[in-house]
Amino acid sequence: MAVLIDLPAVRPGRLAERVSAAGATEPVRALRAYLRGAAVTDIPDGIRLRFRLEIMDIARLADEIRSLANEWPFLSFLMSTDPPECTLDVTGTGAAIGMARTVFAELGA
Repeated sequence: MAVLIDLPAVRPGRLAERVSAAGATEPVRALRAYLRGAAVTDIPDGIRLRFRLEIMDIARLADEIRSLANEWPFLSFLMSTDPPECTLDVTGTGAAIGMARTVFAELGA
């Protein structure tokens, strides 16, 4: 698999505590269409999603993830792909770990 996105967190994980449950829903709404049905696995510092997408959808998802990384700089995003297979790891430290697991596990459901 080739790494398409590797965006490390640039802010401390404790900043995730400032995001309310309602505030966590809107920023990831655009990801729902791409990640629905993804296989979800907890990893040491967050969550891994495995899913399948067509090339154009992979590009669109990558753009959405880059935007989300700007909004939530306390999370790290690593997306690897070998179309149509894709893997997205969302990790963090402190409170950001729980946030990543909660928000992204729901998207895969």
